[in-house]
Amino acid sequence: MNSHLLKASLSSVLLLSSCMSGPNYSRPDTAANSFFRFGNSSGSSDKTFGDLDWRSVYRDSALRDLIEEGLANNQDRKAAAARVIQAQANLTAVRSRLVPTVGVGYGGEVGDITNKVNPALSGDYESHGAALTMFEYEVDFWGKIRRSNEAAKAQLLASEEGERLVQQGLIAGIATAYLTLREQDEELAISQRTLKARQESLSLISAREKGGQSALPDVKQADVLVAEADAAIQQIEKQIAQLENLLSALCGRAPSAIRRGRAIMDQGIVVSAPAGLQAGLLARRPDVRLAEQQLVAANARIGVAQAELLPRISLTASAGISSNDFADLVKNPNRYWKLGPTVSLPLFTGGRLRAGIVGSQAARDEAEANYRSSVLSAMREVSDSLIACSKNVGVRDATGRVVDARKIALDLIEETFVNGAASYLEVLYNDQQLFGAELKNSRARLDVLLAVVDLYRALGGGWDKSSVPAPIDPMK
Repeated sequence: MNSHLLKASLSSVLLLSSCMSGPNYSRPDTAANSFFRFGNSSGSSDKTFGDLDWRSVYRDSALRDLIEEGLANNQDRKAAAARVIQAQANLTAVRSRLVPTVGVGYGGEVGDITNKVNPALSGDYESHGAALTMFEYEVDFWGKIRRSNEAAKAQLLASEEGERLVQQGLIAGIATAYLTLREQDEELAISQRTLKARQESLSLISAREKGGQSALPDVKQADVLVAEADAAIQQIEKQIAQLENLLSALCGRAPSAIRRGRAIMDQGIVVSAPAGLQAGLLARRPDVRLAEQQLVAANARIGVAQAELLPRISLTASAGISSNDFADLVKNPNRYWKLGPTVSLPLFTGGRLRAGIVGSQAARDEAEANYRSSVLSAMREVSDSLIACSKNVGVRDATGRVVDARKIALDLIEETFVNGAASYLEVLYNDQQLFGAELKNSRARLDVLLAVVDLYRALGGGWDKSSVPAPIDPMK
């Protein structure tokens, strides 16, 4: 009888690899197979802009230092790293269910028995025993534990992609805030130059008014322009301080001053490689990779739910020694072993198990929709960034020409005013227009840089691709 029982148990184990509940994962088809809209379709390249290391994209030493500091100290990134460790621990716990749990123990007792019916059976007794025990072990006949392991592994990979997504967003956020800060520094310089020029103009027009060469309204108008420039400076200084606070927080430190590097005019961020094919996003974008791993996990949970309807096969086993005397437990013990298989099948659960299957299938459909949505969003973001990179350069150049024309116009009208052939109102108007044009041109330069930052992030750039693990078979 014992040999038949052992053979049956071994046969169950051998059949494990042939039984697997639930569907195997296959990646859904997507539209990501051609060139991006507004991208260069004249050819493809093995190296795309999104594949470049962030150090080769951001060349300002001060910006690089901020990014390094942020990667080391940012609390959101530390929280993401902690989530990875949690997922690793969960995978280890799930995987441990694939192997039996074995323990060792010793038990002993002494006592006294009083038998009034048969006094000869009365007396003291003692017993001792030591055993090696395999606790109840569920044989993964239907692949429930392996599907759980598959889901846990996918969740681990998803958490790793989540950490990379945080890193990517952090780098883009620091770059955006720093470049905006440098643009605000440029606006501050423009406003300070304008204020100084307007103060000189106010002094001049005040002197002309005292000499009877200008009217009092001209003085008041000039005073208005001075006040406007001063108000602009106050607003810009507030924004600069807030940007410094934002950068400090992103870098994981208390609000403090930020070291400057290159001026906004000298930032050398350029698109030095093509966008590549849309299909490349599936490998480069951590949010797309995260969504796919969540889909893998949801797909595996269908198998877990389906296996709950099937018979559960469990094994318990133990082997040990026993004796009525502790000395004999070592010298001359009684030896024993036992193996106990158990089969159980749920008959009535009030629909709970079938509802679990329906729910897991719906969760899988939701995860697939989220995956497809992430691919579409990625393609849209890249196309938006590509058109922004192209058109923002045109806006920058056009606003630059406006500045040049306004400067010439202001010089000419001031000369005409000095000669008495133009009113001071024309001077004031052209001064206001020049100030606004200079600010617009500075913001247009920032928009060019931020479009490149957005394109780099949209293409999946900004995280260390050397940290990506080799492809893992989800069935293992």
